[in-house]
Amino acid sequence: MPEKRYARLQVDADAIPDDDKPPQTGHTFNIWFLKWAGGDSSSRHAVLLKFRVDIKRDSGDTRGVENKSPICLFFARGCCYKGRKCPFLHRLPQITDLRVKTQDCFGRDKTADYRDDMGGVGLLQRENRTLYITGAHMHDLVQAELHKQFSEFGSIDKIRVLHAKNCAFVSYRLEAEAQFAKEAMDAQTLDGKDVLTVKWANDDPNPHAQQLAKRELEEQAMETVKRLLGDEPVQKKSKHELFSAIGFEAQEAGTLYEQPTSGNHYREENKTNYVKKSSSEKAEASNGILDLSRINALRKIRTQTKFSC
Repeated sequence: MPEKRYARLQVDADAIPDDDKPPQTGHTFNIWFLKWAGGDSSSRHAVLLKFRVDIKRDSGDTRGVENKSPICLFFARGCCYKGRKCPFLHRLPQITDLRVKTQDCFGRDKTADYRDDMGGVGLLQRENRTLYITGAHMHDLVQAELHKQFSEFGSIDKIRVLHAKNCAFVSYRLEAEAQFAKEAMDAQTLDGKDVLTVKWANDDPNPHAQQLAKRELEEQAMETVKRLLGDEPVQKKSKHELFSAIGFEAQEAGTLYEQPTSGNHYREENKTNYVKKSSSEKAEASNGILDLSRINALRKIRTQTKFSC
């Protein structure tokens, strides 16, 4: 059995001065976002952070492993001074992580809307896996450099560089990977001379891209359900465990995944419920934690299970 590798101290707490803050551009310093608030936004300048996470060196076991805690935000920023004693995880997000869908990988609550500057935690009702990056020096090899540095934090789907607008877009396979990379690379540098600003990207207006994103979400939902079901019969799986992993509430899970009963009463009731569901499905999918891709994935799984029995 391999020996446990414990997380190391990323920084020495005594070496950090009490006034270690970026230049004052506002009235109040927010210790959570490491920014000044209440000032003139036009006077803000990107300041290179003194610390940066090194995944290979810094990852390791902490007290958070026992408690199944979220990932440490300060570990992602490269400045956690607790090491193995940290109550949070010191590692990258994984596809097998079961987290509350209303929170990000750091355990912060998502919001109904983006912040005005497209920063912050992210949206509650929509999964965003794409980051908007500015501040990089544009040259012929910038895309390769972006891939080299951002791939440290997860599997990259695609990178798009707009030289004329001095910006780039990086899309990850998992939303949690994008959340981690956003915190890890904001106010960092590519070539030692530039300072990156990493924010959430807006929706792609291209209809083809929207259809592709919808299809990817359905495939991810299918993979999640199959992974949770495994080789065991459906009846042995906990409904709460299955549906909480893909964003359903326990009550909705029990209603949707109920095995059909026989008789005319069921057929009449099912017909009525189908008409009601068809008229309200899209509204329900767009307004709640429930989304259409997860509904479709569950229906496919239920159909496959029904015919295999």
